[in-house]
Order: sequence, then structure tokens, then C-alpha cells
Amino acid sequence: MNTNKQNGMVLLVSLILLLMLTMIAITASNQATLQLRISSNSEQRSMAFQAAEAGISQWVGAYLNFEPAPTMPATIGDTRFDIVTSGPYKSRWDHPCTGASLTPGSPEMLCFDVAFAGESVCDGSNCEVSAIHRQGGQRRGEIKQ
Repeated sequence: MNTNKQNGMVLLVSLILLLMLTMIAITASNQATLQLRISSNSEQRSMAFQAAEAGISQWVGAYLNFEPAPTMPATIGDTRFDIVTSGPYKSRWDHPCTGASLTPGSPEMLCFDVAFAGESVCDGSNCEVSAIHRQGGQRRGEIKQ
């Protein structure tokens, strides 16, 4: 009997199994890295949206109380927000609402449509993530010409 025909076959099978296990480990590592990047991007988007919300909250609070508008742009930690003044999200405020006066002589209803850009993960003048949030509303008051 000749047993030399199977010499080295165990080595070949074990190398193939080792290659398969290595490929599985690399794929699992890549998937974990991808999931980490996805969650990090989601967190940064949320921070940018929250920054825009903070800007809207400050501005609307001042607007409804007839106070001066807050200084823009503003920075809080590694996020910042600013009012959007150009493009399709251009902000408008203190414009008369159509049909807002219920009785003659009553104060007009003023409307606002404000858009804020929030930015996250800022390093100096560079920000990695941004989000735009719009809000509109009304207030009663005298129209200032």
C-alpha cells in the first residue's frame, strides 16, 4: 500500500480553512467599523440639528418678547448656529400676514419665517456637518415702518 498520496493534504485543507477564517474576521471588522461611522454621523447630524434648534429658540424667544435679536453667529461648545439669509431657506420676519387684522384699528398680526443653519464638529472656521431648520409663526404688535 502506498500512503504517500495523502501526504500534504492535511496542510492544504488547514490552509484553506485558515484563509476562510481570516476572510470572516476581516469582514466582521469592516462591518464593525462601518457601524461605528454610521452612528458617529448620526450623532453629528443630531448635534447640528440641535444647534439649529437652539438658534431658533433664542431668536423666536427674543422676537416674541419684542427684544433685540441675539448676536449671530453663535457658538456653543463645538457646535454653532447662524440665521440663513440666502438661498431657498431665506429668512423673513416682521412682514404683515394676509388677513391678520380681525377688526379695524386692532394691532396687525406680524409673521416670521426663520431658517437657521446648525453646524457640528467645528474646528476653527471649518465644520464637518450642517443642518438647516425652518420655523414660522405670528405675533401681535405694531408694524414698524
